[in-house]
Amino acid sequence: MWQTYLIDFSYLIASILFILGLKFLNSPESARKGVLLAEIGMAIAIVGTLIQHEIISYEWIAVGLVIGTIIGIVIAVWTPMTHMPQRTALSHAFGAIAVSLVGIAEYYKHGADLGTIKMAAIGFECLLGSLTFTGSMLAFFKLQEWMRGAPITFKGQNALNMGILASMIGLLIYLLFVPSAAWAFYVMVTLGFAFGILLVLPIGAADMPVVISLLNSYAGLAGSATGFVLSNNVLIIAGALDGASGVILSIIMCKAMNRSMFNVLFGAFGGTPAAAPSAPKAHQPIPAHASQTAGAVAAPAGPSVNKLTVEQAAGLFKNKSKSVIIVPGYGMAAAQAQHAVRELGDVLKSNGISVKYAIHPVAGRMPGHMNVLLAEANVPYPDLFDMEDINEDFEHTDVALVIGANDVTNPAARNNPQSPIYGMPILDVDKAKHVVVCKRGMAPGFAGIDNELYLMDKTFMFFGDAKASIGKLVDAIKSNTTAEVPATGAAAVASATAEPATPGIKQLSPDEAADLFKNKAKRVIIVPGYGMAAAQAQHAVRDLGDMLKAKGVKVKYAIHPVAGRMPGHMNVLLAEANVPYTDLFDMEDINDEFEEADVALVVGANDVTNPAAKTNPQSPIYGMPILDVEKAKVVIVCKRSMKPGFAGIDNDLYLMPQTYMYFGDAKTSIGKLVDTMKALS
Repeated sequence: MWQTYLIDFSYLIASILFILGLKFLNSPESARKGVLLAEIGMAIAIVGTLIQHEIISYEWIAVGLVIGTIIGIVIAVWTPMTHMPQRTALSHAFGAIAVSLVGIAEYYKHGADLGTIKMAAIGFECLLGSLTFTGSMLAFFKLQEWMRGAPITFKGQNALNMGILASMIGLLIYLLFVPSAAWAFYVMVTLGFAFGILLVLPIGAADMPVVISLLNSYAGLAGSATGFVLSNNVLIIAGALDGASGVILSIIMCKAMNRSMFNVLFGAFGGTPAAAPSAPKAHQPIPAHASQTAGAVAAPAGPSVNKLTVEQAAGLFKNKSKSVIIVPGYGMAAAQAQHAVRELGDVLKSNGISVKYAIHPVAGRMPGHMNVLLAEANVPYPDLFDMEDINEDFEHTDVALVIGANDVTNPAARNNPQSPIYGMPILDVDKAKHVVVCKRGMAPGFAGIDNELYLMDKTFMFFGDAKASIGKLVDAIKSNTTAEVPATGAAAVASATAEPATPGIKQLSPDEAADLFKNKAKRVIIVPGYGMAAAQAQHAVRDLGDMLKAKGVKVKYAIHPVAGRMPGHMNVLLAEANVPYTDLFDMEDINDEFEEADVALVVGANDVTNPAAKTNPQSPIYGMPILDVEKAKVVIVCKRSMKPGFAGIDNDLYLMPQTYMYFGDAKTSIGKLVDTMKALS
């Protein structure tokens, strides 16, 4: 009798520790404590099981414990952190085959004597155990790259899978009524092993985080079924906890990729690469002779991109940055660069730079992959932020450093309805002022599609192995071996890209523009247009307006009814940037004030400011009401180039004597203007 009470008590304590362990896993700061509690709970459960009175001999049990302990120690010591996904897949496989063997042994032993309930438990256990074993092993092969990670499909695949699944369920139902039909049981188990292979075969490496969490759920549910078969309460509880948490995690993973579970299992995602984005325009890459660092891996030929040397990257981080967000991805894991990344973060902090780490829920190859690697490198837990907690910070960040993260930073998820990842929540890296991508080359990620981020003006490629490249960057920052990023890098430079000389135009540098606003402006009217929208510059424009107001300047915003690409386009953008509604004026309410304005700042608005609408009867826009910008004492036009607007005609305003062109990306240029004015204060 005492054995029964002791076993039940040990199982109760073990179950409580399992639940507490899961609870502590909710936070990175308490995760290690959670794992320790779960380990203690498992040890107590094993001890409780070993005092069962049904045990006849301990010899084979001891042999199994010794062999299992040796294998566990070897795996723990020799498996690198970068191979944790493969390690997790193997754990699922080992647990699943153990569950299957227990079920097969129970059926072999009792066969026809099994009742309906126990037969249902054994059947469920063997089905989930068998498909989880082969599915986990196939996931291991794909993750280990012993077979290609891309989806493997064939005609009629989904129909075959559904047929096998229906057959397994049919055989299980048949066994509930005829448990003595051994042929049905063994055919069902065999189909289970086959179904596990066919289930994972068409799933690409991009979906491995979901597959791993789902297989974790299957293994837990199979373990719970084993508990019913063996009348073991702790197995029932532990398996249910494992199964439920795996299902929840799978749902979270699918939500993070904007995918349904059905699409993950049967969609063969990642099989066909999307068309490559078009080559960048309006900027020149840094010359090739200056782009390769010693020991770096050269990027393959492809679209023109901006590239950084180690010295240029060090200069950008040390001299141009007050805030940095690091975005780790599988490239960091593959290069085992987590310690170098942590050291970079420490060096930047020692220089007074704010450093945060942005974690996407499906970055890497298993749930929590990046968290595990950064924790192993002793990155402080408070520095790690989930996607939903940090996305708003990117637009206020000087530099976003992306280390191998590809699909989870691809703007195509927002911008390209034809992209297979369209709708997937991503990290808003492209909203940072500058982006540095540390990557071996231009090859696509697991989804098999090119990343539009790499071709943006503000993005610089820092080619090479992540561990070596980040290590050299740290050394360069420490030794103050820095170099200026050439002006040909567009968005990462302090000034805007210079427009080729055009007769009759006058250009402003950021210093000249700041001086003009500081010394000559008492009344300013800002005219937003599509250029502001395209550059997502509304927050920078609001910052400029706030700074001018703080200096006693009267600031108003002039809104043309067809500025932008939809009615109210400018109003929506400025409202999103918290520009006061009372500062916004429609064309008919503000046109009389331009002749009293000291400066009119035009941000990308073209046709709606073109005096040809009033002065040139041959112009296609003649007669269109426009904003009377040309009546201001000084006009500053912030624009990428002299290219015409939607109407396809040149703007006479740009050649007027009071007009100055301030060339460049609006967000970058206005941001630099604000920084320059602050420095002059």
